[in-house]
Amino acid sequence: MAEWPETKRKLVDAGASLMRARGFNATTLDDICAAAGVTKGGFFHYFKSKHAIAKAALARFGDEREKDFRNAPFRKVADPLERVFGRLEFVTESAGGTGRLTKGCLIGVLAQELSFSNPELRGACRDEFARIASDFEADLAEAKAVYAPEAAFDPRGLAMLYVSIVQGSLMLAKASESNQVLIENIERFRGYVGTLFGRSGHSGRKAGAKAAAGSRD
Repeated sequence: MAEWPETKRKLVDAGASLMRARGFNATTLDDICAAAGVTKGGFFHYFKSKHAIAKAALARFGDEREKDFRNAPFRKVADPLERVFGRLEFVTESAGGTGRLTKGCLIGVLAQELSFSNPELRGACRDEFARIASDFEADLAEAKAVYAPEAAFDPRGLAMLYVSIVQGSLMLAKASESNQVLIENIERFRGYVGTLFGRSGHSGRKAGAKAAAGSRD
């Protein structure tokens, strides 16, 4: 993504943070301007509406998330199956682990609130979910080719299951004010993946143990 003027970046970052925490409908333009330290005139210089800034915030959030995962320690692991398990450790820790409550996922928040009312943002959310799944699918497909070439599972379907579990678990974590449900659901998914690869009981924690240092929560 091209470098933005500072004022635009402040507005988008403020919008993303507020919408992630409160939701789209509960976030006002006044809230965004106040958080960014920008006047209403400054806002309308860059954006025509709250929907417009939501679209920009979604794109920025998706790009930043992709960057975090691209630079995560599990990427350096040569074995594709260990990368799969390392990713699961990373997503748990980057969401806050046991130390802090997740702020949730902006993609999920906007998909929940705007899918029926804004086809453009619905499509953008769909594309972001697909990008997450495709990234995971690559490691799953490589691991399957090495360790379970005759197995019946589809890497794409398994990657989409992962996205569904993470998104649902983030919502449940916010509702219960605890990351425990996220941690437990990722652990169950880890166990399920282990059985698909004949690695029942494999924790996969070595690859991701230090994964979340400095990552986006």
